[in-house]
Amino acid sequence: MTAFVRSVRSEMAKLSWRSPLWYALIPLALIIPVGINASLAAAAQMNKIDGSGGMDTDNAAYWVIVFSTFILMAGAVTSYCGEFKDKTADIVYGIVPARWLMPVAKLVVYGIVAAATTFVATLINLAVLPKVFPEIWDRVDPLDPAGVRLLIGTPTLAFLVVMLALGVSMLIPRPGVAIMVLLLWKWGVETFVGFIPGDFGIFLQRIALFKNGEMGAGQSPTFDSIFGGPNGSMVYFAAVAAVFFGIGVARLTFRDLPGD
Repeated sequence: MTAFVRSVRSEMAKLSWRSPLWYALIPLALIIPVGINASLAAAAQMNKIDGSGGMDTDNAAYWVIVFSTFILMAGAVTSYCGEFKDKTADIVYGIVPARWLMPVAKLVVYGIVAAATTFVATLINLAVLPKVFPEIWDRVDPLDPAGVRLLIGTPTLAFLVVMLALGVSMLIPRPGVAIMVLLLWKWGVETFVGFIPGDFGIFLQRIALFKNGEMGAGQSPTFDSIFGGPNGSMVYFAAVAAVFFGIGVARLTFRDLPGD
């Protein structure tokens, strides 16, 4: 336990004010989803676009779910892969030989940062924008069941996306490639299966990983979950993320270091 605590503190110490996490990733994860929603609401309020339907609570955090989570997971991936590029992993393992401690500590630190950031972004969308744009966002309520689910589910999903991303980066210790794989998974493969006709296409959509994660977070579903509802969909996402993370840790522990 002492070694684990030291590893977590070490990861926290690496996040100095010069880290891009503070001046780039977190600001972008907050500004982009809030900015998109505010811009759309302002345009609708000025009748520049059709906003007659207004916003519903279960759609209010969509941009947080699809943008902020990926922005923040990029920080975890670049941090992990940077340990081997800069050869600092050798120093870490010289002090703490247990190789699994470093990725687990990164998961704790970057996962909590991602969860906290997405919670704030979701709260701003649910609580502030309805006050600023009441004509468009008047149906959005952070205290109704859909709002509470988003406030809990979106940070949970953000943490799990970091877990999945670290797992992929342990298997592919190249930050650009690891991030590209996740982006293609979400925006390529899962978008493509939406165009496959028939029951097979519907089945593929229903087992799509990120779509289930979004449903589990509280986003308005576009299909019926085969996992028993939003909770089951979130468990499915968590299980896949844990498998990738576990395989990655096993590879790191029992094989030579990436770049050796």
